Amino acid sequence: MKTQRKRIVITGVGICSAIGQNKQAFTQGLFDCKSAIGSSEEFNRFFENCYAAQIKEPIEYPELNADLVSQLDKVALWGYKVGLEAIQDAKLAGSQSLQSMSAMIAVSGAATEPLMPVITDDVVPMDMLANIGHYGAAAPIITNLLGLGGGYDVVATACTASTNALGLGFDAIQNNKSEQVLIVGSEPLYLPTFSGFKILDAMADGPCSPFSAEPGMSVGEGAGALVLESYDSARARGAHIYAEILGYATSCDAYHETSPEPRGEGATMVMSLALNNAALSPKKIEYINVHGTGTSANDRAETAAVNKVFGSKPIPVSSTKSYFGHNISAAGVMEMVACLVTLPEKKVLPTLNFSTPREYVDLNVVANEFLDQDINVFMKNNYAFGGNNCSVIGSMKVASQPVSSYKKNQVVITGAGQISSLGIGFEAFKQGLKDSLDTSSEIQCKLQHAENESHFHWLTQSDHVLSEMRSNLPANEFGELSFRTHKVAPFNARKILRSVDTRKLHPISLYSMAALETTLNNADVKIGKQNKDEFGMVLGLSKGPQTAMDNFFSSMKPEPSNVRTSEFPKALYNSVSSGCATIKGMRGYNTTLATGYNASLGAVIQAYEVIRQDMQPYMLAGGADEQALGYSLVMHAARNDKAVNYQADATSFKPYDDTSAGYIMGEGAALVMLESKHQAQQRGAHIYAQITGYGRANATDQFNKTGQSTEQALAKAITAALNEAQIEAKQIDMICGTSLGYKQTDLAELNGVKLAMGEIVSTIPYTNFNSYVGFSESACGALNLQGALVAMEDSLIYPVKNSQSCMLDGIDLVTGSIREKQVDTALVVGINEAGNCYAIILSKP
Repeated sequence: MKTQRKRIVITGVGICSAIGQNKQAFTQGLFDCKSAIGSSEEFNRFFENCYAAQIKEPIEYPELNADLVSQLDKVALWGYKVGLEAIQDAKLAGSQSLQSMSAMIAVSGAATEPLMPVITDDVVPMDMLANIGHYGAAAPIITNLLGLGGGYDVVATACTASTNALGLGFDAIQNNKSEQVLIVGSEPLYLPTFSGFKILDAMADGPCSPFSAEPGMSVGEGAGALVLESYDSARARGAHIYAEILGYATSCDAYHETSPEPRGEGATMVMSLALNNAALSPKKIEYINVHGTGTSANDRAETAAVNKVFGSKPIPVSSTKSYFGHNISAAGVMEMVACLVTLPEKKVLPTLNFSTPREYVDLNVVANEFLDQDINVFMKNNYAFGGNNCSVIGSMKVASQPVSSYKKNQVVITGAGQISSLGIGFEAFKQGLKDSLDTSSEIQCKLQHAENESHFHWLTQSDHVLSEMRSNLPANEFGELSFRTHKVAPFNARKILRSVDTRKLHPISLYSMAALETTLNNADVKIGKQNKDEFGMVLGLSKGPQTAMDNFFSSMKPEPSNVRTSEFPKALYNSVSSGCATIKGMRGYNTTLATGYNASLGAVIQAYEVIRQDMQPYMLAGGADEQALGYSLVMHAARNDKAVNYQADATSFKPYDDTSAGYIMGEGAALVMLESKHQAQQRGAHIYAQITGYGRANATDQFNKTGQSTEQALAKAITAALNEAQIEAKQIDMICGTSLGYKQTDLAELNGVKLAMGEIVSTIPYTNFNSYVGFSESACGALNLQGALVAMEDSLIYPVKNSQSCMLDGIDLVTGSIREKQVDTALVVGINEAGNCYAIILSKP
């Protein structure tokens, strides 16, 4: 029995680009065939012959206080601007429905702007660094300013990010998590991005000309937004509908960190998957808005892929990048807006600057002038470094195509793996909990700026920056800082990863691969040539590939033209997940969520959706963190993060205890394997638990104190999870929190759970595993979820290590000794540093 998908439509658009800063100006620029790609004065300071599509006119934010504007970066401001326009365009401004609207925010150059003065030896804007000091910071700012409370995720797959985000929003509405989802892509052009592409020799010597003339790309900047909505909701309120989203797909080439698979196999696969998701044949597609960067590698592979999927059909294709450049994370959503404002006029966008096609180009390219044609069903494709591929199919005539359907699966966990201070693998994790050893170690950092001794590296080479940072850290008079940390337990990487040159892997990639291998082994599955398309991965990150970013940024100082080519792709957030996919040959669904603390829970949620809708046989999901202490300490110091524990006593990390001194930093990776219950039973797999429901919501009181609090957001997430699982709070046998031993966050979590579950919470054992392995920012959610699996497997609930009492009355905190109890249903909750909340319910199948 198959389940029909909901019809999902687009009811609002927002845009800010180099050819127009709002929908009207942007539309006029498109119809005027106006290319904004020109010589760049900014980047010609560092390189020769630089071309880019940059926004040169000042952007106004009349709704925002000038002081606030000065403290925010362009990623957040542009995202807010286009999000507001889209919401207004959808006639939802001031609506009560905003409180339940989710958001999927796509970024790539996030958290870059406040650090740029370090490269040029200018004054660092400390207020901005405090607000934008972590990669996912734009998301809570955008959602708070717009009053959106339905939860968010930050998609970080580089050039496919906003197309990918659209897919996540599509899935969230399918599962009744929200009637409306805001999709935002925001990408200002900063020196590191330009330098990376320039040094790879990927740039055109003039405005790009995709598929013709000399190869090369032109980078651009801008932002775009879409409001996705169920058709029933849109029709009920009489909304204007731009188009219907019929289906989407995402996959991985598993080929190379920068180059696409040359025969177009990855692009062919993702288009075929999108057609299958939409239940359409290729002959239904009437136009493709292609990725079309203009580079030889992209245009050659894309040409091959289009011809493989569509054969001899002379389908019109065009690249919008010839108008406003390649907008990286915002490319997909901006190009989608371009389609939505021109196709209703029965006009097909041209590829500007088109001349003689290259010898390998055999496509029906719409060249230089609009094609007069009434298009209904169209396809939007984007591809990214690491081989991330995305394809979305839309229809300009709502309900003209049959709605697609899927086999609704029950989703189970059949494998678990991790690497932490407790060791490698799920069994090592279980044994470490049982032994309850102190696996932390003392670290000493030198903060003074002398003879390159500072652990802060390039970030604090300027004395005035260093002094501001040090004032927020408890260093002694000699500039020395001592504290405890949980490092990954020593292991023989070559023994675990026998076919991999581990010397080429940065720590976070190494940890992810170790967790991946142990998860596959635990699930008793192998990846080979025959089944490589069946495996996908969603990875949650917080600070991401810090070592690679540190190497990349440090190579730009003092001369940006000397930037290290090899570190540029590795510094991208999606390099970790796509790198794992490439090493293992996994060509299935692949995405990266950089939502911060507990991002791994968001990864599990999306992997659950992929399996639930039968889009993929196997999904690996979790998170990974590395300790690049210099980078981490700078970010903690810049934000004056009081939750970090700098005490020498390892037992001072005690979540939920009034006397806790905050968290001890951890690192590592944790993954779980998800598949359908039917498939698991067919192959005789061991089933740890079934995921029966989830919820997501976020605080909105950052700028408006009357907005939704973190406690209220967590309660909303828990309620949504209970509703999907179709159970009552009293049926929960155990609660596993993920809080970090800081009173403010601990109370938010405890009060949120109590608000959702009422007095019954006093009878349900409550625990947390962070103090066993340290606080690994993104992976902690998956590690605690594995702790819940241990309880369900062994009927043992481990205590909150070091804690002696609970700071909030009415909570049955497990302390002191292990508690024996049969656990059939567990609730795992998590909150990120900005109040984004997750709740997942696990049940015995």
